[in-house]
Amino acid sequence: MDGQRLVYRPLPAEYSTFKCGLDEPVHRWFRLTPSFGPELVREVLDELSVSNDQVVLDPFAGAGTTLIECQLHAIKSYGFEIHPFLSWVAQTSLTWDLDIDSLRIKREQLKERFAYLTRILPDNLEDAPVAIPKIHDPYRWWRKDILRDILILKSALNDVADSAQVESFLRLVLAGVLVPDLTNVTLGRLQLHFIDRSQHRINVWSIFDRHLVRMIEDLAEVQKKCSHKAELIVCDSTQVPTQLNIRPVDCVITSPPYPNRYSYVWNTRPHLYLFDFFNEARQASDLDKCIIGGTWGTATSVLAKGRVEPLFSAVTTCIVPIAEKIRKSDNLMANYLVKYFNGLSKQLAEMGRFLNKSAKLAYVIGCSELKGTYVETDVLLAEIMEKMGFSIYQIRRLRKRNSGVNLYESIVYAKKS
Repeated sequence: MDGQRLVYRPLPAEYSTFKCGLDEPVHRWFRLTPSFGPELVREVLDELSVSNDQVVLDPFAGAGTTLIECQLHAIKSYGFEIHPFLSWVAQTSLTWDLDIDSLRIKREQLKERFAYLTRILPDNLEDAPVAIPKIHDPYRWWRKDILRDILILKSALNDVADSAQVESFLRLVLAGVLVPDLTNVTLGRLQLHFIDRSQHRINVWSIFDRHLVRMIEDLAEVQKKCSHKAELIVCDSTQVPTQLNIRPVDCVITSPPYPNRYSYVWNTRPHLYLFDFFNEARQASDLDKCIIGGTWGTATSVLAKGRVEPLFSAVTTCIVPIAEKIRKSDNLMANYLVKYFNGLSKQLAEMGRFLNKSAKLAYVIGCSELKGTYVETDVLLAEIMEKMGFSIYQIRRLRKRNSGVNLYESIVYAKKS
């Protein structure tokens, strides 16, 4: 990689990460810790000179940061997302045409309904007419008394909502405070960690209501800004439906999973099961097998066996030599690396049919270390992009990740050749 194209231009973590969104309307509705921040999206939109008559695509849309920013700035945008809960979060966060006065009335109705159900339903969850989430060992995830209140609130939401949009909005309020406020976990560096909350004072309604008021206020602020509704398509970005018809894309702004074994499935398990996206234990590990970078559950045992072969010549050239070095001590992680870059390469190839001939790309990516081997993800992705017909004009390293000297977070800027 030409050293002149590799630059270190820092952006503080409070601007480049999810932290930036914690104080911004709509972005703060749901906290997705590994996501990039809205300030970073704004920087990229400016860097790529994206205008209001252009179209933006985020093929790893997550909770919708890119799409929310585009909708705020009247820029047409599309997103792809395979994760059923995150795609629902994004779709709900992009729905701004709800009636504010009606939502304020619903808040009062919901308060009354929650108080009524709390009084009449038995304390013992097993005797109450509520469905306990089908997650393994639910009482490890939630205190019994807290889970009772959560399920009562969930039932009350269904009772007072008079439309699917209102129900989704109210459910998103609950989803936004579920972790860590109401669940026996804390948000660690890579994964959720269980903690003892037996002595914590937790008032489910108060926590929910504060977030509900905040979200209604945000909605009142932003709904008049929406002139281009973003569109979220629930699909695997490496296998986009052939019948999908979208406008040609001028700009791609995205952040695929990093090769650090972070599991979006593991970290959203309480949401997936509480909100009925999943009702069988195996569904979580089945999803992780499909996600780029997924290694949780049975995905781990699959990768531990045999040898994952490269699907593209670019992966053979750029990735296999590093994988073979790792394979000497760990077959699973060698397979993980090849599978990861196979997935990114499939996504790049699949996306080509949606791009304008002069399309620009910005991929936010993080370097990693696997079994003592440095994986310079930004440079490797740039090399693969070049071999697949893209022109790289800059790799901007934004910040050092955690304590690793070489673990940078970067933006790979490219053009369609």
